[in-house]
Amino acid sequence: MNVLMQTLNHALSLKRPHTSVTNEDFTLWLAEMLPPDVCERAFIDGCNNLHIDTRISKLNRTLFVAHVDTVHKDEGVNKIRKTTTHWHADGAQLGADDGAGVAMLMHLIHAGIPAYYIFTQGEERGGIGATYVATHYSEELGSFDRAIAFDRKNIDSVITHQGYGRCCSDEFGTALAQALNEDDRLMYSTDDTGVYTDTAEFTTIIPECTNVSVGYYAEHTLTESLDIVHFQTLAEQVVKIDWDSLPTERDPSVVESKWDDYASVGYYGGWASYGKASNSTSAYQDYMRWDEEIGAVDLQDAITDAIEGHSEWLIEMMAESVYPEDVDMAVRFIDKRRLTVDVLQDALNDSWSADPSQVLATLFDSAYMIA
Repeated sequence: MNVLMQTLNHALSLKRPHTSVTNEDFTLWLAEMLPPDVCERAFIDGCNNLHIDTRISKLNRTLFVAHVDTVHKDEGVNKIRKTTTHWHADGAQLGADDGAGVAMLMHLIHAGIPAYYIFTQGEERGGIGATYVATHYSEELGSFDRAIAFDRKNIDSVITHQGYGRCCSDEFGTALAQALNEDDRLMYSTDDTGVYTDTAEFTTIIPECTNVSVGYYAEHTLTESLDIVHFQTLAEQVVKIDWDSLPTERDPSVVESKWDDYASVGYYGGWASYGKASNSTSAYQDYMRWDEEIGAVDLQDAITDAIEGHSEWLIEMMAESVYPEDVDMAVRFIDKRRLTVDVLQDALNDSWSADPSQVLATLFDSAYMIA
């Protein structure tokens, strides 16, 4: 079994919540699986992120990122069900978010692609590892022109915006999509609907930061799956790309929102000016905290309504969160009878500290049924 499939199989066979022993052991396993000639250029930092430097010259200015943690609440063995086209898990999330990205980085490393690689911790808990890197390794990050994560759902996105903020230029995104599409089995295009992954923490330092679809669907839910055909096709193409020839156009000191026209007159809380005023290492992280507070209020109102017997708003939020591509279909998988008062009260308690999307995913898991 080649390192791509060996890593993928091992990653998806484990539930790896942040700070769990299973996650720590998996990180060490990745270090042990590195080619012998790069082992001396690998280290684990103070946040347990694994760094690997395979650059051979100053012209190698590409950073690849993947996170090792999953959304599972418990740790240990994860059962995988495989077909010729898709992999699924039985009774839990698959963990292709971001086990697939982890496998892709190991594939690139073993293929000898000269770059800097970081396997991060705690992305599912708000980018803990990436925030640590941005804070403690900002000078090193300044040596890169581009940061690429393989942590996007579906099969066709090169992300240009995360949240409301631009993370890479259209020129870079288009060039990367075209480079991927040199394999005529792939059909990538730029996408400004990204939410968050680790590279969002680097946008004030690195010009071009993106997230590439790696083939998983319905992440964070019990119906998560991985399109293994797309995944393997993508793996064939990424080792053929001259990553350091991609254009660098974006100025990381300029905060650009896709809602700038609205923000200038006060809509959306004027996030563009908010980001520019921030003294934080990551204006985007500040924005996410601000936005999550607003989202939490809406979520708490919806849960309270459901406790009182009016669950329509909450069900719509659950469906939109776990499967925005087809909300009506997701609704059909929700049995509102399973949204008991105890389940809803636990969700209300969690909403004060957990990310709203995580609370909604947990509620979906609780109410999930086969339609």
